[in-house]
Amino acid sequence: VAGGVVYLTEKLVNTAKGAIKMVFELITEKYKQHRLEVGIKIGREEGREERQRAWEDWNERREAAFRAGIPFDEPPPGYAPQSPANGAEGG
Repeated sequence: VAGGVVYLTEKLVNTAKGAIKMVFELITEKYKQHRLEVGIKIGREEGREERQRAWEDWNERREAAFRAGIPFDEPPPGYAPQSPANGAEGG
């Protein structure tokens, strides 16, 4: 009987350790996922701010050229002449 109690106690302890390890791993993965999502969100916001600033700077140069009567042929930010979005034919 005593041997059975020791055996069951060891099984319960090992099961508890396994459960604790699984919970810890789950929490760790959730934390990593959260940090990744936050990092992606920050990156997108920074990228959005950079694009906005590029457009504002471009527009200021365009307006300054217009006021000075100087031709302005600088393409807008992100313009890619070979891009299908800009009417370029694929070949």
